[in-house]
Amino acid sequence: MIMKTIKFLNTIAIGIPIILATISYIINDPSGNYYGYALFSTILTGLIQIILAIILLFKFKDNIHYKIYFANVIIFFALWIWNPIINKIYYFTYTLIYIPPILAIYLSSMIYKIPNK
Repeated sequence: MIMKTIKFLNTIAIGIPIILATISYIINDPSGNYYGYALFSTILTGLIQIILAIILLFKFKDNIHYKIYFANVIIFFALWIWNPIINKIYYFTYTLIYIPPILAIYLSSMIYKIPNK
């Protein structure tokens, strides 16, 4: 039952930013409010995914993939905090933008591979 709930929450967390961005595109929102809401909801998506990963890490303690995910999350936040200190490497800043979607895809693929029990 817990895996079914985790899959449902992950689907909702990923779907909300996509739905909001699609609504903004369809209605041709001139103010960009829905795009802003979509960008803001990605923060919530990341928070939900980190919480789900913590639950899964305790449930599957021997799975190395969840440990890899957490190591990458810690590295991302460390680099995000460290980045303003160096402030002279612009390509480094732009590569940090792509890490959260990659982490979301990685965790989602791990979640959906586990069968419902």
